[in-house]
Amino acid sequence: MQHIPTTVEEQLFLKAVKEECRWENLPKRLQPIFSSKDEWHRSFHYLTPFVFSPFSVIEHCIKKRLQWNNSFARKVCKQNEYYEEMMRFLRKSLALFPYYLAEYVCRVMRVSPFRYYCDMIFDLMRNEQPYDSIPNFSAADALRLTGIGRNEFIDIMNKCKSKHMPAQVIQVKSMHSHNDYHSLSCLVMLQ
Repeated sequence: MQHIPTTVEEQLFLKAVKEECRWENLPKRLQPIFSSKDEWHRSFHYLTPFVFSPFSVIEHCIKKRLQWNNSFARKVCKQNEYYEEMMRFLRKSLALFPYYLAEYVCRVMRVSPFRYYCDMIFDLMRNEQPYDSIPNFSAADALRLTGIGRNEFIDIMNKCKSKHMPAQVIQVKSMHSHNDYHSLSCLVMLQ
């Protein structure tokens, strides 16, 4: 659920980010909140009446899933930092692989969709979270690429529990043939 700006400061902040305002051009009401230019770019934290909301230019652009070269983030951070943070955020939120960023993510960061979903499934297993916590579109894409659906996930977890392996030592390794569930479940082993 997206946070709706409730205070005037929040509205001014979002407007300033959308308009790509420089520190010098910030509204007078926002300047006292930020002590420096660096703070404007990196870490804006304030307390709203109901919730503590960390905001920054980078976080705003990542949550909107904007491309680095088309967003205000290009003036604030390096391209590789931005995309690494975005991939961390997407994987943590179990989001669909960002195919529109595939040129950079696959070529430069060396993260294929298959590896992204294997890492996501590995994190679920390690944290002993249910497969059903993955959103439907992400789960369908993960099934298409890795061959691991809900039943296969449960089967792998049961095999690990029957061998008395703690979930922290489970590792699903990448393999060459994508949709071979039996090969993938055989690759569940100790680190």
